[in-house]
Amino acid sequence: MNTYPVRIAARSDQPGRWLWLVKWLLLIPHYVVLAVLWLAFAVLTLVAYLAVLFTGRYPAGIFAFNVGVLRWTWRVGYYGYSALGTDRYPPFTLADVPDYPARLSVEGPPRPPRWLPLVAWLLALPHLIIVGLLAGSGWTFDAAGHALRYSGGVLGVLVFIVGVVLLFTGRYPAGLFDFVIGVDRWVLRTVAYVALLTDRYPPFHLDQGGDEPVPPPVPGPARTNGARPPVPPPRSPARTGGRIVAIIAGVLLLVAGVGAGIGGAAALAVNGSRDAAGYVTSDAVDVSTVTAAVTVEGVEIQPADVFGREFTGLRTVRIDVTSPTSTPLFLGVARESDVDAWLSGTGHDEVTSVHGSPSVARVKRSVGAVRPTGPPADQAFWLSSTSGTGTLRLDWRPGDGGRFAVVLANADGSTGVTAEATVGAEVPALGAVGAGLLAGGIAAVLLAVFLVYFGASGLSGRAARRGPPPPAPSPPSTPGPDGSRVPSMAG
Repeated sequence: MNTYPVRIAARSDQPGRWLWLVKWLLLIPHYVVLAVLWLAFAVLTLVAYLAVLFTGRYPAGIFAFNVGVLRWTWRVGYYGYSALGTDRYPPFTLADVPDYPARLSVEGPPRPPRWLPLVAWLLALPHLIIVGLLAGSGWTFDAAGHALRYSGGVLGVLVFIVGVVLLFTGRYPAGLFDFVIGVDRWVLRTVAYVALLTDRYPPFHLDQGGDEPVPPPVPGPARTNGARPPVPPPRSPARTGGRIVAIIAGVLLLVAGVGAGIGGAAALAVNGSRDAAGYVTSDAVDVSTVTAAVTVEGVEIQPADVFGREFTGLRTVRIDVTSPTSTPLFLGVARESDVDAWLSGTGHDEVTSVHGSPSVARVKRSVGAVRPTGPPADQAFWLSSTSGTGTLRLDWRPGDGGRFAVVLANADGSTGVTAEATVGAEVPALGAVGAGLLAGGIAAVLLAVFLVYFGASGLSGRAARRGPPPPAPSPPSTPGPDGSRVPSMAG
């Protein structure tokens, strides 16, 4: 087996305990330069695609530049958050720096087939999926910009664990080092193939460790003094596979544990903010519409079955509304289907979100005529309701599950509704749920760290990368009749 043309090397260079905490700041100049370089990389790669398509040659100048960008990126990644492998600041150059602990080289320029630019990205899809799972990382917000979600991969979590271990022990675990470099090597090989820096398809295996794998010696009939060359012991695929599974399980468990811990801490914080009556209450929200009603729809309650009994976790929902005028108000809760049938054809505003300070309800207008509805209290479908002037309080105890809607309207059903509202809930189990989530999250994180350390500690693979073992010593010899040395047959 020949060595792969894209060679990634990393020398173990023990980093310090705390510098990784501020490397993001130190690397800002590199990030700015690399943003420009990668833009040029993308443009020049398209030019190289066209050159290969029409001439069958990869331009040497573009090849040298693109390899330099990959080399620069690898040095920055090794120093930064792709490995945290060194505290030596990366140089600002596209050229190879022989004494830097992270190096990259590519044999070439290649002579790929002319058709390869048309399908290289398609052929690389399996690798891109694997690389996305292993190295994809980041925190993203949802479309509304409200929910923070982790979309990370194995590499980001492993490097974070490395940082924590460095902080407390000052030591980079050898197994984690080899595994992290193996993931980085897979990523860089895939990028190089997609950019056609090589036409050799990347191998589907994780070559770990700081050095590229050494091909096994070619077997041959020759012997040295009658001695057979020693055969290195085979590695156990089952054991290696089990440790990789342990690492992946640990990473997934770590993400779940961190999420549970954050949720538990948030639940405990909310539980600690209850008022004197035991309700968790929102800030006051200003509600105003020119239509005859304001609704909050899609309130879905699905009781859980706990030991044969339905349990919602909500004891009481409390809604307080105050009118700034003397106009009597109506406040009620009903099943959403009944409210929809009642307001069918009548324009009304539905609350979609709350924003600002002071809080203001954001609404969307339903299709229909802006007209009075008639006194809402005359309807018989309300599960709980109240009406009057001043401050109204509605206490609703959810019973059966389903979809519900809250309706605020003038008591006579006229158009133009204005009020200030607060919503509270009595959740007896919130403290216990929060404590359970927090404790479970901490336990999951500890177990995850153990699984990752256990898996990585056995994946250093150093014996397989030291190259072929030295030849066995020659057997002892004895002098022959003519003075020459004759191999001894003893033993």
